Amino acid sequence: MSIKDHVVIVTGASSGIGRATAIHLASLGARVVLASRDEAKLAELSAALPGSLVVPTDVTDFDQIRALVRTTAQAFGRIDALVNNAGRAYEATVEHTDPEAFEQVFRLNVLAPLVAMQSVIPQLRKAGGGSIVNISSGTSFIAIPGYAVYSSSKRALNGFSLTARAELSADNIRVSLIHPRLTATSFGENKVRTEKDNGLAGRLGADYSKGDPPEVIAKLVAQAIQEGGAEYYAHEDMRKPR
Repeated sequence: MSIKDHVVIVTGASSGIGRATAIHLASLGARVVLASRDEAKLAELSAALPGSLVVPTDVTDFDQIRALVRTTAQAFGRIDALVNNAGRAYEATVEHTDPEAFEQVFRLNVLAPLVAMQSVIPQLRKAGGGSIVNISSGTSFIAIPGYAVYSSSKRALNGFSLTARAELSADNIRVSLIHPRLTATSFGENKVRTEKDNGLAGRLGADYSKGDPPEVIAKLVAQAIQEGGAEYYAHEDMRKPR
């Protein structure tokens, strides 16, 4: 699928992978719709991306997701692609996992992409097809102490994404997964926090500054939209039998 002149919604667009993705897609001629909670950052980004649209959106509010899709369709008359990028982590052992944090992570990382997909599918079908790209994680393939909640949320995302891919293929709607490794963003600083203990005492968190530039993932997103493949990996050695 060509990206030029296509309308693409990007969630979590105010920073990190989402911001890099919006910039890269715009450089390829897409009309990007920038969604996140930070309206000021979106406005600043939009000023540098001709033809872009800012739609402040808290994706944990499902009505706001539906409004995002309606606003996009009304503004452009069509939607060609959705990039579900917004997400957060939570760090705790299984023994000390706070159920409230578990619910927060799953609402953001699993249910929000689901609602976004449900909202955009009729628009993609009306356009004769399109692309949905969901940002997963390399942690969905491995067991990392302290990351059971985040890893399981991404495993759930993988499962319904690949199932949706099979269900929607007849409508020329391609659902793709992107699997980043450690990426140089503020992801580690933005973990879900609750009043209860949600950390691992004495654990030094990953040094995200040493991760891949977010532009690496942005290019994979563009590749997924253009090719429509099932899964894309930040590094080939991440491909493991599952």
